[in-house]
Amino acid sequence: MIDDFVEQHQFLGHAVARIIHEHVAGLAARRVTPEATPAELEKLFDEPLPEKGIELEEVLARFKNDIAPNAMGVPSPRYFGQFNPTPLPIGVWADALTSMLNQNAGAWRNGPTSAMIEARVMRWLCDLLNYGLQSFGTLASGGSEANLIALKCARDSVAASIKDRGVRTAPGDLVIYASEQCHYSIDKSADILGLGREGLRKIPTDERFHIRIDGLKDAIARDRDAGRLPCCIVGVAGTTSTGVIDPLEELAAIAQENRCWYHIDAAYGGPLAFSPKHKHMLKGIDQADSITFDPHKWMFVPFSCGAVLVREGGRVLRDSFDMTPEYLSEDRGGADVEFDFFRYGQMGTRRFNSLKLWMAMKFMGREGYAKTVEHHIGLTHYLARRIDALPDFERVGEVETAVCCFRHKSKSDLVQQRLQQLIERGGEAWLTTTVLHGSRALRVNINSFLTEQHDVDHLLTQIEKAAATL
Repeated sequence: MIDDFVEQHQFLGHAVARIIHEHVAGLAARRVTPEATPAELEKLFDEPLPEKGIELEEVLARFKNDIAPNAMGVPSPRYFGQFNPTPLPIGVWADALTSMLNQNAGAWRNGPTSAMIEARVMRWLCDLLNYGLQSFGTLASGGSEANLIALKCARDSVAASIKDRGVRTAPGDLVIYASEQCHYSIDKSADILGLGREGLRKIPTDERFHIRIDGLKDAIARDRDAGRLPCCIVGVAGTTSTGVIDPLEELAAIAQENRCWYHIDAAYGGPLAFSPKHKHMLKGIDQADSITFDPHKWMFVPFSCGAVLVREGGRVLRDSFDMTPEYLSEDRGGADVEFDFFRYGQMGTRRFNSLKLWMAMKFMGREGYAKTVEHHIGLTHYLARRIDALPDFERVGEVETAVCCFRHKSKSDLVQQRLQQLIERGGEAWLTTTVLHGSRALRVNINSFLTEQHDVDHLLTQIEKAAATL
């Protein structure tokens, strides 16, 4: 049996390496968007569970012929859609090493090296954002889970009884405040945590899509007058639609004045801290009680790899989440309990995701990330200037990070959607749309370390071609 096991690894190692090499070598020439419809793909994979196993060669052939060609070309340099980057090669192969070890990163006894690596990368991220020595964090599946963990800490900070007896023991209906541009996971978190989606106040934004400070203050005052209890203020450092950064220092002052937990969703914008040129945009982030940070966005780590950092991390996270099941209750001596990561969040079994983050940060270093972030922002400003020169288009908002929004001057939402669909069906590039102050706009995010100026020029050519057909 062990001989078969070793032979399978040897065969798969060579075969999969060849498939990956061929796939990435053809990125520049391959369509970004697949042509197959849901019905066609459903038919392609409509088959019963095999009664007997099939050969490895056949399994890999199905991947190579049916799965990879019909996947979205997220790693492409011409993918300008969501915050989904080209993954670093070292991250891709780190995933294979992670699966080979198959450590359970939930508890020290099941994953000693995974615990040490996770603790180390949490320290690196905390130091990057100028968090103090009491700060700590835990990896999560992504920004949605990280926001949920942080908002649970915010909820539990109101009264010690909430964790055990529920929100009915809070001294009033709890309210969360965030920009209307906040991520949808804030809505979901309010629901999951028992505050209800109506317990989230979405504050209007100004003409540049930052949260309106006057609107926030008014909303807090109204809730206090109505007997409700302001619980948490959420600042956004890199909104999904526009990439803008809320006024973080001003929000910190309001949170302190109102005795609110202050959370910053920096899932996208956190890596600005690598750049000496742009880290000033995050001024005030170290005043947050908690921060969401997604390495699988602007740090090019393969999915999934999110993180939540907490200023008083070890104490606060354990106060909110810690339990000791009977099968992990024996006293083993030493400090290993501190490295039981299941005590810092809701996940029990946890993948060794810190390995790919550790390897990526070791490979890129602070300077490597800084250069890439600065290059992306420079390319986005180049795109904005090119858009400004097009007679049929106008920009929406300003460029702050690596997101640029614009629309066809017809102002019709249907026209914007039609343009996006034409480009998507052409397969030469992919961008998205969003809704800003009630009107649809085209949205471009530069988020691949492979993207260069000629890729941006190519995208603009596709946009002009699509507009000419309207």
